[in-house]
Amino acid sequence: MHKGRDGRPRKPNGPPPESQYESVHLAKEVVAELRATARPGKGDILVKVFAEAVAAFAAEDFEEAVRLGEQAKHIALRAIGPREFLGLAYYKLGRFRDAARELAAFRRLSGSTDQNPVLADSYRALEKPDKALTYVDEVTRAAPPEVYYESQIVAAGALSDMGRTAEAIARLETLDLDPVVAEPHHVRAWYALGDLLERSGRFTQARDLFEAADSADPGATDAGSRADRLRASR
Repeated sequence: MHKGRDGRPRKPNGPPPESQYESVHLAKEVVAELRATARPGKGDILVKVFAEAVAAFAAEDFEEAVRLGEQAKHIALRAIGPREFLGLAYYKLGRFRDAARELAAFRRLSGSTDQNPVLADSYRALEKPDKALTYVDEVTRAAPPEVYYESQIVAAGALSDMGRTAEAIARLETLDLDPVVAEPHHVRAWYALGDLLERSGRFTQARDLFEAADSADPGATDAGSRADRLRASR
């Protein structure tokens, strides 16, 4: 008996190992899409495998999530859900080329730009910031706020990668950075802008943004320590 790529014993040419994760409840629309796209007679097994994949992802076992997600994809090659899921799982593993492939397929099959920020960030990791910009520029203000903000954060990162720091700052400054209630996407924008401002020598503004980010979500990032350092350097 030899071991598969996941290190589990399996018989030569035998069935893949069972997952250790219990199936989670999938939304009705997800189940309907899976059943509609599955190979004939494979709808039930597809739903089961994909539900186990989602459970593995929730447990942060991304290797298992990918293994199960790949099974789901090959049962229904035109299913949207498994492509989006696999892209995110590969991204979590730092397998950015695979993430870009699956998220590009999701974008093509669904027509949605909701994962364009992750797709673009994968291209940043692959040292292709120009390609990253083409994907974030597809995201409009009509997108959900968290998607739009994330697209602009990634865009700023891509511009910075290309040495265009002033443009990166200007990009983030087009966002609403003074919300009545700070949501996670506001905090991420504050931190990203603070980082760019610090690198540009605009220390007071950077400190204020780091303080705001740490106050809104204490300990989530190193914003507090960065603010303290800038305060001490005055």
